This record gives sequence, structure tokens and C-alpha cells, in this order.
Amino acid sequence: MIDLIRTIRARIFFRAHSASFPTFLALLLAGYTAVALNAPFAWDRFASVSDRADVVLRGGVIGAELWLVFSATLALATLLGLLGRRVLRWSGLLLIVASAAAAYFMVHHGVVIGYGAIAAVLNTDHTLSGDVIGVRFVYWVLLLGVIPATLWWLLTAPQVEPTAPARTWAQRAVLAATVVVALASALLAERGLKVLDAKARAGGWGPSPAGTAAHKYVPTNWVSASAMLASNSVTQYWRERNLKDPADLHHYGIGDDKGVYVVLVIGESLRYDHMQLFGYPRDTTPKLAAKENLVAIPAQSCDTSTRLSLACMFVRPEGIVLSDGFRPDKILEDNVFSVFRSVGYSIELFSMQAEAGFYQRVGPDLYRLREELAAQFPAGEQAVDAWLLPEVSQSLARHPDGRHLIVLHQKGSHYLYSARHPREFARFTPECLDTDDACTDDQLRNSYDNSVLYTDAVLADLKKRMAHVPALVIVTSDHGQSIGSGARLHGTPRAVAPAEQRRVPMLFWASDPLLQRPQFAERFEQLRERASNGARASHANLFATLLGCAGIDSPDGGVNQMLNLCARRPS
Repeated sequence: MIDLIRTIRARIFFRAHSASFPTFLALLLAGYTAVALNAPFAWDRFASVSDRADVVLRGGVIGAELWLVFSATLALATLLGLLGRRVLRWSGLLLIVASAAAAYFMVHHGVVIGYGAIAAVLNTDHTLSGDVIGVRFVYWVLLLGVIPATLWWLLTAPQVEPTAPARTWAQRAVLAATVVVALASALLAERGLKVLDAKARAGGWGPSPAGTAAHKYVPTNWVSASAMLASNSVTQYWRERNLKDPADLHHYGIGDDKGVYVVLVIGESLRYDHMQLFGYPRDTTPKLAAKENLVAIPAQSCDTSTRLSLACMFVRPEGIVLSDGFRPDKILEDNVFSVFRSVGYSIELFSMQAEAGFYQRVGPDLYRLREELAAQFPAGEQAVDAWLLPEVSQSLARHPDGRHLIVLHQKGSHYLYSARHPREFARFTPECLDTDDACTDDQLRNSYDNSVLYTDAVLADLKKRMAHVPALVIVTSDHGQSIGSGARLHGTPRAVAPAEQRRVPMLFWASDPLLQRPQFAERFEQLRERASNGARASHANLFATLLGCAGIDSPDGGVNQMLNLCARRPS
């Protein structure tokens, strides 16, 4: 095999010791990753607008997109080649394998690769990420990633290097030509995509074709997203060291309301339009629907992935500089938990996930993650959100006088949905039971709805545990989820994300002991009135609402009453 590769390299294409051989390698690498691996996506985009534009326009736009991606990849590969054969060899290996892996998720899960998706892969709990990786993924990456990468490795085996001037001038010429072609292709694609954008707005096709196209092709989507993540990680590190503390910017006080417990439940991938509480035809929330003292308001998440949403959902809107929806927002202030600490609240956090960065920003007095929770249950037992409930009871016992905040972070409805609930909650069948199964949209929907049904049971149990103390329970989710119909999971760049990836509930429940206090009864009545009048909310409401509903106020504007859902509405 090695001799065959060497023969092909030396006799059929270019002589390995010639100045032109690195150019051939760059062309080969760009051709495979930017054209061959993108063939399914190009066809999908062509078919998705089959009845919306004429054939010439469709073909021209798709061709321009592919040529643009090829040109950009060729420019990258040429630049890597200028750094030497060894750099091109190793980077090409990474480019092939990573592009094949990204292509799998785009083909089988309809994932649009952007900053949020890359951040989720690199930073999310690996046990959750593992649920979307199965035998099919291994076969796919082996066939389209490992085998081509092996051939690339053999093809780029070290040989006698050409003289430096010949190699440098040849590659510089190709690089210059590639840049010119890329610019011309960008202009052509831009003209075609502008036409499609105009037609999309007029015909209501959904997300912008131009915006989606920017994240629809490998390797430019994951390379640009990874570069953005690396850059943002550095800037975010320095920004977090200089975050403004809202407790320093404004004065906060509790008033006469003492001894209150606040429980914040952060759901995972929970959509309000799959909850019976919001009119969904299936009885996915029978226990919550029968609960008194419950207010349900549909809401919109601030982003589409766990990491990005956790960064923005508990911060004052005034402390966020919104991005264009393709990049992360700039967070300038600390979160609401700083204010709770400043007025004397103790905080404990229990999680079924592993978002360590967020947990550090919460600053709990005590926190326990899934691994520590698992130690209290028999080995091999299914990890489910009910593991959080004993911790709640123990937390109440540790803080008998109240003024205590409990944060619960669920696994919720994270894919693979059927792994999120015990089998006795599989009410809707058939389910999608394995990531390697060729699951239909109905099977995915059934297993997702069963995960919501289980969340209903967990939340009902939580409220029983809080019923004897003056407690306020607030439930929301980090983001929504796409389920079937050509798109799955979440993490699509916010600017082009399907609406369902941002549909989240906001649930408010107050115990009877809390509602016996006139001030809280009045605040809760404001919630009821808003919900009965069809109010909608967003994560932008959370900072003011968490504080306002808990009776924490600010005389100098630290709680924006226009965003506080518990505030008296202007008459």
C-alpha cells in the first residue's frame, strides 16, 4: 500500500520532490473536505428550495456556495503548506477527521454547526454528549474520516524537500490566485443569496438562507466556530475578571419578608409547547396541571445552547451587549446570585450536569454534582433527575430559618430522550431507544414527551417537599429543542435558529405558608393576572423577577419593575 501511494504520488500526479506537490496536496485536501463531504448538504439545500426559485438560480447559488467554501479551504490549506510539510500533514489529518465527524451530526441530526454547537461539544457533560454517539457514528468516521486520513498520512510522508525559493514562490502564487477566486466567489454567492433572502422574507420560508449557508458546510463552519470559541475564551476570561457586580452598582434590601426559601429549577431542552399546561394535546404534565398555586407563562430563551444560555439568562439586560446572533453576547455584569448573597441568602446547588464554569459564577456555599449524587444510589442505577430530590430535603434541614436559595440543574429532556426517564414513564410509544436506530419523527416525539412526563413527576415531588415552608419555586429551561422534521437537537446560531429551539416555559409555584403573607399573595396575584391576560416572557425577565418575586427590592433602580413579572402592572 505504501509503495502504491508513493507510485501514485510520484508518477500520476506530481513528483513528490517538486515545488508543485504541496499545491497538489492543498487542492486534494480542499477537494475532499469542502466538496466531497459537502455533497449531501448541497443537495439538501438544492431540494429545500425546489419549488421556490428557478433551476438556474438554485444551481448558481449552490455552486457559488460550494466554490466559496472550496476556495476558503484551499486558502487555509495553502497557508498551512507555507508553514512546512509537517504542519500541513498534521493539520490535514485533523481537518479530515473533524470534518467527517461534523458531517455526521449534520446529516443524521440536522445540526447547524456554529459557535454554540462547538461550545456544547467541548464544554458539555461528556456523558450527555455520548448519548448522541453510537455505532453508526463510529462507522461513519471510520469510513469517511479515518481511512481518508490514513491515505493522506501516507501520501504526505516526508520526502526530499524542494528548494525553499521554489516552494515559497509556487505556493505564494497559488495563495494569491486562491484569494482572488475566493473574493470573486464571495461576490457571486452574495448576489445569489441576497435574492434568496428577499424571496425568503416575502415567502416566509423560515431562517435566512444566507445566514444558514454560513454554517452549513464543512470545514469552514467548525473551523470558524472553533476559532471564535478560542478567541472568546481568552476575552471572556479577562472580561469575567472585571465583571461589574450588580450588588455594587445598586442597593438591594429584603424589607420585612423573612425566612423565605427560593428554589430555582433549570430545566434542559424543555419546550413549553410540549407541555399540557400550555395547551399541548397530550397529557405530558398531568400532575402540574392539577396543582394549585401554579402559574405558567410561555417564554423565549436568550440563546440556543446550554453554555450560552447559562451565561446570559441570569444577568441584567443592561449588563449584556447583544451580538449579531452568530457570535456570543458580551457579558459585562455578574449574575443575580451575587445580589442574593449580598442580602444574606445562603445558596446551595445540586446538578445532574457538569457546567463547572457556571456553578463557580453562582458561588454556592455547597454544591454537589452528578458523580457525588450517584454515590448515594446503587451502582449501575439509571441516572435520573429524581436524584436531586433528597438533596432538597437535606438542604432544608441544614437551613431551618430560610433566606435560602436552592439551585437545581436537571438533565431534563436532553437527547437521547428515552434515557432521561425510567421505563415506567414510557407512556407514549413506540420510542426512539438508541441513537443508532433509524428513528422516525413520531418515535422521537414520543420519547421526548415521555421525558417531559417524567419532569412533571419530579417537579410535583419537589413541591411536596416544599409545601410545609414559605417557598417560591421557579422553573425555566436553558433552551428548547428541534425534534425531527429535518432538524434535531439545539445549538443553531441564534440569528437563524428555528423558533422551537428558543421556546421555554416559566413556571411559578408558591406554597400555602408563603401565600399567607399578604405581600407575597399580592405579588403572586400579579403573576396570575399576567398569565390570564396571555402574557409572554423571556430570559430577560429572570433577573428582575427572581428578585422581585422573592421580595428583594432596590430603591435606586437595581430591579427593573418593567421586567419584574411580580410587580404591580401600571394602571
